Amino acid sequence: MPKVLSEDAIRRFREDGHHHPVRVLDDDQVRRFRTALEGFEARHPTETRKLKTKAHLLCPWVDEMIRIPRLLDVFEDLIGPDILCWSAAFRVKEADGATFAGWHQDTVYSPVRPNLTFAALALSECGARQGCLSVIPGSHRGEILPHAESSDPTSILARGQYITSDIDTTQAIDLEIKAGEIALFDHGIIHGSRPNLGPDRRIMILIEMMPTSAYLVRGQESATLVRGRDAYGHFAGERRPTAEFGPEEIAAWHAAVGMRAKNIFADSKLPVSEAYGGGKATAA
Repeated sequence: MPKVLSEDAIRRFREDGHHHPVRVLDDDQVRRFRTALEGFEARHPTETRKLKTKAHLLCPWVDEMIRIPRLLDVFEDLIGPDILCWSAAFRVKEADGATFAGWHQDTVYSPVRPNLTFAALALSECGARQGCLSVIPGSHRGEILPHAESSDPTSILARGQYITSDIDTTQAIDLEIKAGEIALFDHGIIHGSRPNLGPDRRIMILIEMMPTSAYLVRGQESATLVRGRDAYGHFAGERRPTAEFGPEEIAAWHAAVGMRAKNIFADSKLPVSEAYGGGKATAA
C-alpha cells in the first residue's frame, strides 16, 4: 500500500511525468528553513551559488530537509524503499522580472539511468506569477531532444540550455505550489519557467532522488543514502555535514561537484559555473 500518494496518482505520474501538490512541511518548518537559507545568504553573500548543486553537503539544515519523513514517504511510493539523494539544489528567483529557465530536459546532460525523480519544494509562493515550473505532460516518454547552450546571464540553468527543435507548448501546465508543498516531476519531462513577476522572492529547492539500483552510463558520481540500504554501490558515498559551510563541508562539496561537473560540462564550450565548482557566476 502506498504511504502518501493514491494508486491513481502513482499511475498518472508514470503516464504524465508529474504530480502536484503534496504538502510535506508545516508552516513552522517553512519559516525555519527559509530563515536558515536567508541566514546563510547573509553570512556568506559571495557563496550563495554553491547552494545550486548538492547543498545538502554544505549545510546540516539542508541535510535535514532531504530526510523529512513525509517527503521520503512520497518518494518511496514512486521509486521504492531504498533511496539515494543525488542533489538538493536551490532555485531562487528574485522578483526581478528577468530570471527564467528555457524549455529543456534534464536527462540531456545526466548519466543516471533510469530517470531521476524530482521534488520541487517551495519555501515561498511558487505560482504562475512567481515563475513556477511549467511542464509538458507525457514528454518524459519521448526521445531526448537536441539542446543548445547559452551564456545568457538571466538563465537560471548552469549551461543556459534550451531545446532547439520545434515543440508544442500549448499543452504545457503550470505546477503551482504554495510554501511547504512539493511538485513532483520526471527528470526527462520537458519543462521551463517564466520570470518572477511577484512581490516576493520565489524560493524553491529541487530535491533529486533515485532508487539505489540506479546506475551511471558514464563517469563517476556520488550520492547520499537517505532511506533503506544500498546493495549496489553504483555511486560513491557522501559525507553528512556537521557544520554550516565548514572546511570539511566545503572539501566534500568540491569533491562531489567536481565529479558531477565532468558529466554536466563534458561537451560544453562554456566554463564550468560556480555552482559546479568553477569560477563563472550564473543567475542565482
